[in-house]
Amino acid sequence: MNESVSEDTWLWVRGVLRSWLEDPGVEEFRGLNMSELQMDQAYMMGIADGDVGVYSVSDDCFRCPFELQKSLDPSSNSSWIVSTAKRSTWRVYSGADEQFITARNTTGLLCQMRPNLGEFGVYTLNATSEGCDIRTEKEPVDIYMPLLLLLGVLIGASILYGVLRLIMSRVRRSAKLRYGDKELALQQRLRALDTFRGIAIVFMIFVNDGAGGYWWLEHATWNGLSAGDLVFPAFLWIMGVCIPLSIKSAFAKGIPRWKIVLHIFKRSCIMFLLGVSLNTIYGSNLLGELRIFGVLQRLAVSYLVAAGFYALTAPKYYTPPRGACGQALKDVLSCAWCWVLAAVLVAAHTAITFIIHHPDCPPGYLGPGGKHDDWVSPECSGGAAGFIDRLLLGDRHLYQNSDARSVYGGPVTDPEGLLGCLTSAVQALVGIQAGATVLLQRSHKARVSRWLAWALVLALAGALLAGFSREHGVLPINKNLWSMSFVLVTSAVSLAILSICYTFTDAWRLWGGGPFRAPGLNAIALYIGHSICAHIFPFHWKIPTMRTHAVYLVEAVWGTALWVIIAHVMARKKVFITL
Repeated sequence: MNESVSEDTWLWVRGVLRSWLEDPGVEEFRGLNMSELQMDQAYMMGIADGDVGVYSVSDDCFRCPFELQKSLDPSSNSSWIVSTAKRSTWRVYSGADEQFITARNTTGLLCQMRPNLGEFGVYTLNATSEGCDIRTEKEPVDIYMPLLLLLGVLIGASILYGVLRLIMSRVRRSAKLRYGDKELALQQRLRALDTFRGIAIVFMIFVNDGAGGYWWLEHATWNGLSAGDLVFPAFLWIMGVCIPLSIKSAFAKGIPRWKIVLHIFKRSCIMFLLGVSLNTIYGSNLLGELRIFGVLQRLAVSYLVAAGFYALTAPKYYTPPRGACGQALKDVLSCAWCWVLAAVLVAAHTAITFIIHHPDCPPGYLGPGGKHDDWVSPECSGGAAGFIDRLLLGDRHLYQNSDARSVYGGPVTDPEGLLGCLTSAVQALVGIQAGATVLLQRSHKARVSRWLAWALVLALAGALLAGFSREHGVLPINKNLWSMSFVLVTSAVSLAILSICYTFTDAWRLWGGGPFRAPGLNAIALYIGHSICAHIFPFHWKIPTMRTHAVYLVEAVWGTALWVIIAHVMARKKVFITL
């Protein structure tokens, strides 16, 4: 009796462990080799009473033609591997064998379906003249169990860390601040700023390390907004928030305006050159194929425009207008010239986007080209932005491996190209407005209420431009083009997150910012370091079988955690690297 209970318990534990690790449970199923399946793949078996073609189009490929997956006939049972990463629409056509069929073509259409397929599942498609159905022969694994397990571990570790810190603070009280003498200079900075920057850089490293293979944690293919799309604009926006604080500090020290502008110019040049150098890690180092723009380059240009302009126009001693209205809007009025510049940049970006175009392309085209909209503009990828980059920089100097190109085809486009620099600078200017609120609004309530009000206004404006949809607005949310709707919505998210961080770290003093504050103090060092060590052990490793989200998630968390630890060691050693 006890042996039976023990065996059942072991079987249950083994089943739970397998579900956590996405183990399909068997090496072979009905003659199918399950070990051949990779992450986000499943087997489909087909049965038909006539010659049919099975076609599909992923939700990731908007208005694309249906592509042939498998041809079936009554004489044999066929099987093939299908992707389960994103939902797809399937069609079965009688007697069709073309590679592509447009969505408008319904000749010979037997059925249309949207199957819900899962990783390592086995399914049977039964296609007859009377209709189609898909049966589940083997249940898929749960790809979210590893993520839930990780979240549980992180929450438990955070609680344990907080309890230990509380105990240690009670045991040894000291007036010495956490990071030693350097903290005296950091005291004037809000903890929320470093915490926010730390969240951005930690999540950026995690996304760059693969994010466990979960598509919604990475970047949207073209239009739309995924969690990974929030990282870069957040980093750029918080850079803008810090600009008024640093420049006002320089004014207080008596540094001449021209020296401040010169320092901004030097810092931007260094950042740009570092970005070009880092591009050779992932791309070619041949001068004829060197990618010119990238993440740091976009930051450099935006910083030069936003910080340089603010340094030239900001008054050394700002006196707000008299009256209740002037007092209430003093932070906005102090940035009046920044709003003028933002309006000019938006107008220029809009005019270029909707006027300039390739002679063979329609004006105002904002699509990815290639298969998009049944090849309506196959060579017009990126519209004006792509055309300008290919014209001025050349195809070989652009990013060659974008997700949009792999899904849609078409010419190369660079997600950090020239035209997007205009709206990126606008995002930094929006950050300057949030930083001006810190300077001129002293109460916690005033700061948070203004940030949240701005977040609401920007979110609504961005949603209106996008038509409250992914694809059908005047200006869809698009990171590749850095559209204004993308700027507005991501700035709104950043304002909301900063408000939360500020409330807990500076207003209520319930959170010290850990473990994110230390990475935020060395954000540039961590970004450059993790880029250089992208293929170096112990930051990254591989095992013979890497085909599950669980393994990729562990690898990504491992590499990210190492950089967080390095950031804390640097902070304790009082090492703070800035440009």
